Amino acid sequence: MLTEHLQAHTGLLIFLLATLSAIGFRTSSLYHPNVVMTLLFTNLAQKVYRPKAPNPYQWLSGSLACILPMLTILLILAALGYLSFYPQWLGGLVLFFCLDIQHERRAKRIAILLKQQQKAAARQLLGAMVNRDVEKLSLMGICKACLDSLALRGMRHFYLVMVFYLIGGPLLALSYKLMLLCDHAWRSKMRPDSAFIKPLQLSLAILEWLPVRLFVLMMALTQNLGKTLHYLKHYGQFYRPTSSGWILALFAASLNTQLAGPRFYQQQRFDNMRIGSDKPPEPETISLMLKLLATMRWFFLCALCLCWLTINILTH
Repeated sequence: MLTEHLQAHTGLLIFLLATLSAIGFRTSSLYHPNVVMTLLFTNLAQKVYRPKAPNPYQWLSGSLACILPMLTILLILAALGYLSFYPQWLGGLVLFFCLDIQHERRAKRIAILLKQQQKAAARQLLGAMVNRDVEKLSLMGICKACLDSLALRGMRHFYLVMVFYLIGGPLLALSYKLMLLCDHAWRSKMRPDSAFIKPLQLSLAILEWLPVRLFVLMMALTQNLGKTLHYLKHYGQFYRPTSSGWILALFAASLNTQLAGPRFYQQQRFDNMRIGSDKPPEPETISLMLKLLATMRWFFLCALCLCWLTINILTH
């Protein structure tokens, strides 16, 4: 009887084990697959990207440079899953490698450096988190860039990966993760408005549209719903990309601070609206953000487990 009960909840056990392992263990960049995939996408872009080529060529080359390596990896994983004696555990391993909160450790270090007035060291560490130019950022600019990255990377590399894993299994979660790695690798080498990257950005926007909005509204219920809705109405829906605007509006309302704003990529200024009417962030705001992310993470996991158990009880 106990064995049958455990087998019925094997999926939940694997999911929790993979998630808690991703939270509790720090994997080395020397062997992490994310580093290998980032290098692969970067090298592909360097070989096929032609800045002066017409837009149709860039759309086609950008699409193929993303799709072909992704399909190869997914086919290999699908074959391994078919041949594996324990495909569910293989899926859990994939989820473990897809989840990422390493940026939170960097952000914590940045907050410490800023409190010690070591802005040069903080800029250097921030450069590993963001793709924008950081050399001329002020203390407020460093704080804002760090908070923006925490919000967007925390949402996409943790919550949305889990959502896609629960919806479509490890293949869908891995597909989304590879698209995120590809986007990050390419934006470090080209401007975000390049036609080469547009197909990838459009695909991500379509995938994220519904999950981001549902998650933001659910989390707003536990934070500051009225202020979040106000920021979504006046800021979030006009921000580009829109999904990022929703995410930043949630955290700006929850932290009572101002996020986003103009930024520089490849020595060129890109204007984007500021989100929030409160005071600009300070180093202490980064620490508050980390505490908020930890609280939201445990709340989200508990809510998922309760939903999972409720569904299993009602269907058995």
